[in-house]
Amino acid sequence: MKDFLKAFVYAGEGIAEAVRSQRNFRFHIVAAIYVTAFSFFFDLSKAEYVLLVLTFSSVMASEMINTAIEHAVDLASKEYSKTAKAAKDAAAGAVLVTAVFAVVTAIILFGDIDAIKGIIAYYAGNIPQLIGLIVSFPIAYIFVFKTGTNGKRKEKYELKK
Repeated sequence: MKDFLKAFVYAGEGIAEAVRSQRNFRFHIVAAIYVTAFSFFFDLSKAEYVLLVLTFSSVMASEMINTAIEHAVDLASKEYSKTAKAAKDAAAGAVLVTAVFAVVTAIILFGDIDAIKGIIAYYAGNIPQLIGLIVSFPIAYIFVFKTGTNGKRKEKYELKK
């Protein structure tokens, strides 16, 4: 049972490392938060919310898999290799595929012009909420672009035996 629980701790450490070291992962978190917040202006069904959660999780999971592949390739080979490049490019391509899927999903779910006008009208009529939204943008920018290590590890990891 102890090892079973340790697996959750290690998984949590992996997610935390992705947040710390991967700017794109932080961007996906912020995008998911904004999309979720704005989704309440739309009349989405439970199934559509499930689709949103699946979309968020597939993009974030592919980003973490991409990171894992990049680290594994870097660990295996310090010199340039066409095979290493192909592995890294394929992993990055997987992220791109899921990100494009996310954009298409967003267009399908949120392409309602009347609902978008409703969002604009809501914020135009609710100045405190508009100010909160405006203040959230630089906070999101700082979180995405100014925090974390952005792929630069601050410590060396050794393989555990």
